[in-house]
Amino acid sequence: MTKLKRPISFDEQIKKLEGRGLIIEDEERAKFILSNLNYYRFTAYLLPFKLDDDNYAKGTSFKKIYNIYMFDKSLRLLLMDIVGTVEISFRTYIAYTLAMKYGAYGYTDKRNFINEDYHNKFLLNLELEKQRNSSKLFIMHHNEIYEGRLPIWVATEIMPFGMLSKLYSNLLPGEKTFIKNNFCKVNVGLVNSWLQSLTHLRNECAHYGRVYNSLFPVVKIMKKHREYDFDNRKVFIHIVVIKYLVADQKNWNDFFIS
Repeated sequence: MTKLKRPISFDEQIKKLEGRGLIIEDEERAKFILSNLNYYRFTAYLLPFKLDDDNYAKGTSFKKIYNIYMFDKSLRLLLMDIVGTVEISFRTYIAYTLAMKYGAYGYTDKRNFINEDYHNKFLLNLELEKQRNSSKLFIMHHNEIYEGRLPIWVATEIMPFGMLSKLYSNLLPGEKTFIKNNFCKVNVGLVNSWLQSLTHLRNECAHYGRVYNSLFPVVKIMKKHREYDFDNRKVFIHIVVIKYLVADQKNWNDFFIS
C-alpha cells in the first residue's frame, strides 16, 4: 500500500506551489486564502495548468487561480438556483398528474407504475424521508391527523431530486405524455435522462464541488444540437438542458444575464 503524504503547514504549502512555478503575488494573502479554502480544493483548479513534469505553465498565478475559484463559486450558486426552479416544477407536474389520475394516495399502488421493484424501493425510501423530516410541522400534522399517510402533493415535497427523477422515470407512458403535453414540451426519453443528469449536477453544487472544467456523467444531446461540438460531459451541456426544462422564460433570462 502506498504511504499517505504527510500533512504540510500553510507556509510549506506556499513554498510547494512556488516550487512548481506558481506566481504568488502576496504570500500573506495566499496563506490566508489557503487557511480558509483547503490546499487540496485550491489545487484542483490548477490541474488544467499542470505540465507533465508536475510544474505549472509559465505565467500561472495564485491570483488567477483564485479568480477562477470565485467564478466557479458564483456559477455554482446560479446553477443551484436554476436547477432548483426545474426541480420544483417537476415536483408540481408529477404530483398534479398522479393526483388527477389516481387520487391523493394512488401513488402507493404499484399498478400505477412501470416497474414494481422500483416502486417498492420508492415506498421504502419515502418512509425513510418521512422519518428524516418528522420534525417538520406538515409531517407532524399528517402523522397526527392522517396516521402518517401523505397525499402525493405532500410526499413530493420531501423527496430528494434523485428520488423525484426516479419516480418520473417509473411513471406510466400515459402520465409522462400528459406532462409533456401540458407542462414540459420535451420528449419524455430526454426528460428521463436529463433529470438524472441534473441530479448529478445539483448534488455536486450542493456539496460545494467543482463545476468549472469538471467531467460529469454523459448527457444525452438533442438531435438538432449534434451538429455542434458540445462536450456532453461538461457543465455547458447541462445549461443547454436547463434552458428546455425551465417553464418561466423570465427565470431563464434572469439566470442567463447573471
